[in-house]
Amino acid sequence: MISNEIQTLLLEEKGSDFIISSENVANVNCNNNLYHALLVLSQVKYSTIPVLDNQSHIKGLISMPMIINAIMGIDAIRFEEMEKLRVEEVMRKEVPTILNTSDLEDILRKLTNNNFLCVVDENEVFLGIITRKEILGRVNHLVHELHRQYNLTAKDFAGIKK
Repeated sequence: MISNEIQTLLLEEKGSDFIISSENVANVNCNNNLYHALLVLSQVKYSTIPVLDNQSHIKGLISMPMIINAIMGIDAIRFEEMEKLRVEEVMRKEVPTILNTSDLEDILRKLTNNNFLCVVDENEVFLGIITRKEILGRVNHLVHELHRQYNLTAKDFAGIKK
């Protein structure tokens, strides 16, 4: 179990929200064609982006490799398929999600196997993402600054096995 003090230090850093809001996360609609998804992906820094329905519910994830695999023929790339195929036909439907009320332990456990988690509310509405990079940045800051804030000494760690 992660202590409340550590959770507070990691998640409540002054002036910085650890959730990237849905307004700032590139996404596509499940009814968009692959051409549109390719354009969005080519303009953002993420390799995989969320796929939403018309009510902002998370439905899947889409990436460049998924699009390329979908239009790849035996002997040629079938570019014309990009305008015919819809994102929902190609997307990965298993999405790592976390509720906006989840605790740090759940977040960390799920982030060990994912670059980001989609944050949803109790109605499955997409609220944003939590990235592994953001959490690791906070952990890095914590391990470098903890002793300064709390004046820790070697005897504070005497009972911890090496």
